[in-house]
Amino acid sequence: MSDIINNTEQEIQNLMKLAHDNSQSGRNELFEGITDLIETSHQQISAKEVDLMMDILGTIITDIELGIRKKLSVKLADRDDLPVEMVLLLANDQIEVANPILIQNTLLTDKELVAIIQRKSRQHQLSIASRKMLSSDVCRELVNTDDDGVIVTMLTNQAAKIDNETIEKIVSKAKDREVLQPPLIRRHDLPNDIAARMYSWVSMSLREELLEIHNFSKKDLDEAISSSVEEMIEEDSSQENPVDAEENLIKKLKKANKLHISFLMKSLRQGNISLFELAFAEILNVPRDIMCNILYERGPAALAISCCAAKIDKSVFLTMYRLTREAKMMETELSETEIEHTYNQFVNTDEQRAKLILHKWVEDSIRNPIF
Repeated sequence: MSDIINNTEQEIQNLMKLAHDNSQSGRNELFEGITDLIETSHQQISAKEVDLMMDILGTIITDIELGIRKKLSVKLADRDDLPVEMVLLLANDQIEVANPILIQNTLLTDKELVAIIQRKSRQHQLSIASRKMLSSDVCRELVNTDDDGVIVTMLTNQAAKIDNETIEKIVSKAKDREVLQPPLIRRHDLPNDIAARMYSWVSMSLREELLEIHNFSKKDLDEAISSSVEEMIEEDSSQENPVDAEENLIKKLKKANKLHISFLMKSLRQGNISLFELAFAEILNVPRDIMCNILYERGPAALAISCCAAKIDKSVFLTMYRLTREAKMMETELSETEIEHTYNQFVNTDEQRAKLILHKWVEDSIRNPIF
């Protein structure tokens, strides 16, 4: 053991002499000598000597060829028996050197990773986002960069521990930034209530993925959509003019991609016939007065055509027919013949043909195509 210590001390003395050589070859030899010694024998080196050598490395590292630093970083990336100071030195180097350390080394603490995220380049942030394990604190700091690429990389990293508060921040960003949506919905730790809320505003293809990946019930979905709509209703409740408030609400719902059939039927069941008429007119892209004409004057077949154009299932038709007429104190009963004729409309009229029929009705009324 004493021989090992003596050899180590001799190596340190030789390195200290080499520190006075300012040539490029001398610098490279000093760098490799110090790193080799620390890599193989740092347990036999005193803390004071380690600090001294770290100071020397910090001073000369920018003079060392990039290729040499890269080789060292790759060599030490998965080592957990090194002085933390050496790991930090490499982690804060240029990204070509830092990358293996940032992705693999387990000696880096959350505090140190957060500091690197805040101080270093976007490439450093991307490397950290790819680490095998990421704590919630580090994930939070990565989201604070507000960089889509960094956030997507983190979301794709299924080992990243993202707390619900941070998930909510990402969801808020994802509403207007579609690039964040696919990796977000593919997180297996995405809470069901958040997944259900996202269902109301992501694309149809992503909705299918949401349903496949996340096990939320129809009740969860209805509650999420209802809650989202109610938030918008509350925002508009302070409007002085009720008509303007309803129109503004419908515009907001459409802009947020939340103007769904569930909202339509909820308005109708709650007796808010005015909101129902506005919403149905907006869904079909027809003027409200023509919508009212279709609902109350053209008979059940016209309502069936409108349902086909809005992709409303025939199972909803009778409820819609009954409630709209109850609201206007009109006759609600249909004969078997009328029901059969109306259901034939659903069988024989696809969405495109239904829209063409509506188009013709509107043209006849205002001579202005709507589709």
